[in-house]
Amino acid sequence: AKYLKLLDVFPKTVDDAKEQSVSGGGVSVVVFFILFILFVSETSMFMEVQKKHELHVDTTRGGMLLINFDIHFLALPCSVLSLDAMDVSGEHELDVVRDVYKRQIGRDGKPYGDVISQKVKTSSDAVSIQRIKDQIGEGCNIYGTLSAQKVSGNFHFSLHAQDFHVLSAVFPDRQHVNTSHVINHLSFGQDYPGIKHTLDGEVKLLEKGSGTFEYYIKIVPTIYNYLKAGAVHTNQYSVTDHFRKQQEGFPAVYFIYDISPIMVTVREQRASFTHYATQLCAIIGGTFVVAGLLHRLSRLLLSLLDPAAGLLPSPGKAPI
Repeated sequence: AKYLKLLDVFPKTVDDAKEQSVSGGGVSVVVFFILFILFVSETSMFMEVQKKHELHVDTTRGGMLLINFDIHFLALPCSVLSLDAMDVSGEHELDVVRDVYKRQIGRDGKPYGDVISQKVKTSSDAVSIQRIKDQIGEGCNIYGTLSAQKVSGNFHFSLHAQDFHVLSAVFPDRQHVNTSHVINHLSFGQDYPGIKHTLDGEVKLLEKGSGTFEYYIKIVPTIYNYLKAGAVHTNQYSVTDHFRKQQEGFPAVYFIYDISPIMVTVREQRASFTHYATQLCAIIGGTFVVAGLLHRLSRLLLSLLDPAAGLLPSPGKAPI
């Protein structure tokens, strides 16, 4: 025990040598309050799931691109509106109806009728023309999922649901084809916590005239790794847009996309307990050391201002 006592790095001070003061008590209260705040902050950071982002070259090949959309056309009826898709591989599909749904929107802004999930052309042009004329001024909510090859391409909403001569009979002046629209939602794959869809809530209104809206989208492949629930392969995107006044043909709304060669990996992670314990030790030790230094400095400054405190000799007395 005698030799073990020599290794003690925590020497004790006898109680008679200790001096307690009001200033020391005040500093202690402040120190404990700061320690409590820092403890709560560090604990909340330890419990919170952090996200780590990594960039690397996308080496995956092939695959499909799931395009989720929900768009409200304010002045085009569902009887003329179609979804068309094409890509650089040569795939071209007009008036896609698989997993695509339309809902007619009345002039009062409320949906009515059945949800349409089929081609709307009729065998009689006269019937089609009359039906479209009856629906002029109404809108259409078109939504669903489009499956495409994971290559550059575009999908667009046009008037290909009807033949050209039918459209010409209904819209002799193409400046009256109003492509105003609201993008309620647009994404490329599954959602994950924190993902942002840039075009959600986008509103494009035409006061007069007509034209084609073009959205140029850069799709960034993304892998999101959950802490305990596996991984999700999805996509983020950025976008710029352009409006082109109508000169010939019928207007449309284009979404032209390109695939980025860079992939983003997002990992959920939580700080280790050893890191948390080390931070707490650093907080406690550092706070006490800094508080002690500040307390000693404040007492020294007070003693310099007030020699009666004992640290400096009083006027008229020789220093000992």
